[in-house]
Amino acid sequence: MILCPWVSYLIAEGLKLSGIVSILTNGVFLSYYATPNISPAAKKVLQLCYETVAVSAEQIVFLFLGIGLFAFNHPYKQMGWGLVLTTIVNLNVARFLNILIVTAIVNCTRTETKISMKVQSVMWVSGLRGAMAYALALKCATDLVIGPVILIDTLLYALFTILGIGSVLNPILERLDVKRKPEDDAVEELNERMKEAEGRPKNCCSRFKTRVRHFDNETFSPLFIKDVKNI
Repeated sequence: MILCPWVSYLIAEGLKLSGIVSILTNGVFLSYYATPNISPAAKKVLQLCYETVAVSAEQIVFLFLGIGLFAFNHPYKQMGWGLVLTTIVNLNVARFLNILIVTAIVNCTRTETKISMKVQSVMWVSGLRGAMAYALALKCATDLVIGPVILIDTLLYALFTILGIGSVLNPILERLDVKRKPEDDAVEELNERMKEAEGRPKNCCSRFKTRVRHFDNETFSPLFIKDVKNI
């Protein structure tokens, strides 16, 4: 559970591919095929380990964000403040279109638990930039001639989203009433939605997902999971 993501990252980087995408894909498959083989006690230990590493890494990255913005000389004159303004506009427009199109496609594949407009609005507003953007900008700073300009532009946009949008995000969540509900209430609401959807006819996407799930249960799950019946 710990070595597999690391090894997949090293292989991807060695092949000049995206290590981030490799870790993401590896995590999906580990969650689906490896987690059922682990005892409940081991799951708690792994969860605690992952959370500790994640929080520690996040604190270090945000510390570097603050230091990197004010402690070094950046090419502000070469960048120009117009670039910062166009970056804010372009990224927010791109995020709006991305969420609008992707959620529309997702809702077409669902008969229940559709993504509402309120949730889509929160997804758009809460596009904070941090560790991932900073890591990619650092790579650009060493690989590209214009990399230092990309780095300072990314740092300024991260500062804007973290301090600006992050400060007003909680009131927005309360205003739109999309804050996380207690687990019992969320499970009960999901069960009610599924009961309501039982009588509705399934669309082609839902039937396709059911067939894929059935194929996986018959083919791959018995190979990787020792007790398929307890999934």
